[in-house]
Formats: sequence, C-alpha cells, structure tokens
Amino acid sequence: MLKRSTDAIAKWKGFDNAIDRWLDERHQLIVKLSEFASDRDLSGNGSPARIQDFLSLLIDYVSAGHFEFYQRLLEEGTEFEDTAAVAAAEKLLKTIDQSTQSALDFDEKYDAAAPLNSFADDLSELAEGLVQRFAAEDQMISTLHRAHLAQNGG
Repeated sequence: MLKRSTDAIAKWKGFDNAIDRWLDERHQLIVKLSEFASDRDLSGNGSPARIQDFLSLLIDYVSAGHFEFYQRLLEEGTEFEDTAAVAAAEKLLKTIDQSTQSALDFDEKYDAAAPLNSFADDLSELAEGLVQRFAAEDQMISTLHRAHLAQNGG
C-alpha cells in the first residue's frame, strides 16, 4: 500500500505545473473581465477585437477544465480511494456545468457579432457564474489534489 501511495504521489505531483498554468489562464480571464467592467462605453474602443480575444480565452479556459482537468482530478481522487472527495467533486461539477453552458451561450451570442446593447448585462451575468465556477474549481483542486499530496508528505 505504501508503494502504491508513493507511486501515486509521484504521478500526481507533476500535475501541479499543469494546474498552475491553467490558473494563470484563469487570471488572464479575470483581468479581461475587469477591463470590460471598467469600460463605460463598450461600443467603442476596438471592442469587437477585444471581445473576440476574450471569447477565445473564455472558451479555451472552459474547455481545458472539462477536457484536461476535471476528469484527471476525479481520477486522482479515485486512485487515492477518496470516495468522499469524489462524491463532493461530482456535486461541484453540476455548478461548473451551469457556468459552462452560460459561457457557451455568451460565446455563441457575441461570436456572431451581436449588437452590444445588452453586452454589459450579459457580461455581468457571465461573471457571476464564473465566480461560482472558480470557487468550485478551487474546492475540487483542494479536495482531490492538494489534500492527497499534503497527506502523503508531498
């Protein structure tokens, strides 16, 4: 059992760098959200290009979570036989899934160069969902990854 635990620690410790890069991408997303929030007139100032940059980053971030991180985190929890953490994470995924749908809807609307008359309201709604998503992701990382490394001296 100790050998299996040591092997798991070695395997999952390297996952930290990938998580850090993903969280850096999240920081970039927050910066772009903040820049939009500080703008009073979203219809000018090169907004179409800025919106496209934001949409690209948003979809990249959301996709990375679903296709690179959540399943790996659940796999790690399973490998450490942490059924309580896996069950908690599965509930957190429901919150994340709602945010994903909001992000996809936002992207679909504004990637098609929709009029910006409701952009500020839509962006605010998106941001609220992202705040909940980030909290859920942080909880997943803490429960399914960092807790296992810490409990085994990682």
